[in-house]
Amino acid sequence: MRQPRLYVSALASAAGEVILSERNHHYLARVLRAAVGQPLELFDGEGRLASGIIVSIDKRQTVVHVESPRLTPDHRLPVTLGLCLIKSDRFDWALQKATELGVTAITPVISRYTDSPPKADRLEKKYQHWQEILVNACEQSENNWLPKLHPVTPLDALDFGAQQAVFAHPASETVPIDPTEPCWLLIGPEGGFDATEVSDLLKKQVKPMSLGPRILRAETAAIVGLTLLGQHYGQY
Repeated sequence: MRQPRLYVSALASAAGEVILSERNHHYLARVLRAAVGQPLELFDGEGRLASGIIVSIDKRQTVVHVESPRLTPDHRLPVTLGLCLIKSDRFDWALQKATELGVTAITPVISRYTDSPPKADRLEKKYQHWQEILVNACEQSENNWLPKLHPVTPLDALDFGAQQAVFAHPASETVPIDPTEPCWLLIGPEGGFDATEVSDLLKKQVKPMSLGPRILRAETAAIVGLTLLGQHYGQY
């Protein structure tokens, strides 16, 4: 059986015996039926990785002996994904796959064609749900660096700073970026960006980027775009 791999946020100060979170305890005790002596791999999402071993486990808690963590290289793509909100299950899928591909940061975006953006009272619960998806994807993909999840932001309020930025758009250039610098990748919702949004992006020096000859679903476009950029950055 593959060695269990778990996210532990406070790993930097966790050497010695540590009581695991309820989330991790539930997974070990009720899903894996783990026992004392089970070796574990622990990471904190900021590059730290440590070995652990279960020293006690019961109905209430799991205690693990954790060795001193070591810092691992950051091999994430130097890309921030600006993904317009789409249907919940498709957006969740795109977050998972973008994390597996090693994106550095993700910003959920609201544009003109965004379908039913969540109201303010639901955003906190949504944000926690999305964060858990990122954690699960890092656990599965052996990525020790969690992507930074930014707040939901309207398209016209995005701040690219000094970074280059591209947006997926049919019949445009193929990966028009400098591979020595980080960049933003913007993916529109169902229906894409409208003409005014495209014009505004071009005025901000955001370059159109082709994803090939076919019209893709938004969640597919995000993965294709990241894969093309990954090849351009020499990571795939």
